[in-house]
Amino acid sequence: MLTADQMLDPVHFANVLKPPLEAENLPPWCYTDAAFHRLEIERIFMKSWNLVGRADLVANPGDYLATDVAGIPVIVLRGMDGAVRAFANSCRHRGTQLLTGEGNCRAIVCPYHSWAFDLDGRLVSAAGMEQTIGFDKENNGLIEIRLDSWADFLFVAFSPDTGSLPAFLGTLPDHLAAYDFSNQVTTRRKVWDVACNWKIYLENQRESYHIPTVHRESLGDQIAAPLESEGAWSGSLIGVAQTAGILKDETTPFPPIASLTEVERKGSHFIGLYPNIYLVATTDCFWWMEIRPRGPDRIELVVGSGFPKETVARDDFDAVVERYYRRWDMSHDEDNRICEQQQAGLTSPLARSGRLARREWGVNAVDRWVVEMLLAG
Repeated sequence: MLTADQMLDPVHFANVLKPPLEAENLPPWCYTDAAFHRLEIERIFMKSWNLVGRADLVANPGDYLATDVAGIPVIVLRGMDGAVRAFANSCRHRGTQLLTGEGNCRAIVCPYHSWAFDLDGRLVSAAGMEQTIGFDKENNGLIEIRLDSWADFLFVAFSPDTGSLPAFLGTLPDHLAAYDFSNQVTTRRKVWDVACNWKIYLENQRESYHIPTVHRESLGDQIAAPLESEGAWSGSLIGVAQTAGILKDETTPFPPIASLTEVERKGSHFIGLYPNIYLVATTDCFWWMEIRPRGPDRIELVVGSGFPKETVARDDFDAVVERYYRRWDMSHDEDNRICEQQQAGLTSPLARSGRLARREWGVNAVDRWVVEMLLAG
């Protein structure tokens, strides 16, 4: 078994950092080892901007979403002043998790000892602490986490040394500006438990090599053209003629997004946003995946989807959108199963790094970014 220092020896990753058609994927233990996973939390997730949802999930004052980033519990909520904030989901008394799920509250009250915090994180009540020497409510508010947004997507960063969100996103907003995400609303979020490493799932989304085999019935073949990218993302463009919008072998029933140019009407953007987000923007809707690590060999997969406000207002929306949901669920089930099979195979002591095909350039992009973040430390 390798120590942490040994795992970060650049010799293990020399072949990963080669050009895609000369490269190999990461060593198998990068997908199975608990110590390596802890290094990823420390050196990647704690130092990156991490998506925690959409602003319309906390649309009203008092709305909250209890979520997590790689197992780190986070509260996202909208205050009475209309501002969205993020806090550590941990009571300042003895660490109890304060909120679960989604809902609306006028104050955050600890379920253990009833300490109460207002919606900007200040401690307003701590009955029973009157005789505690030197206790000051002003110094015991919730721990606030950096939060910023782009196009109504909400991101948090744990380290003060992490650069700005615009710098992290790089050229991504320019590529996707025509989709007018602020005019699109979240219509569904679904959660799966998948027995695979988080990188396996992201790599799977970033390559089209598996599509004619794994998605033979749901999607058919699709050829991805790489996009030039700057920032913590890589992406591709797939022609709408290949995807038939979202619904295979039938005319998409919803009209195109009004703000799209001719370029966007002819193709769909498929974006991997590091460390663990996959975003697709197409002619009439968008969807995203939050690949939440639950250890080296398990993830919670959250899939959200959204449509323009005028589409959601249609009388036939509820009936028609079920066709989209069935299509998404079918392809996600296919991906879930194959990623679990890959994880099972990588646990073998005989597993080795493999070479990459032309249609797996996105796998190399993911792996290179992971290695660069780890070695930068």
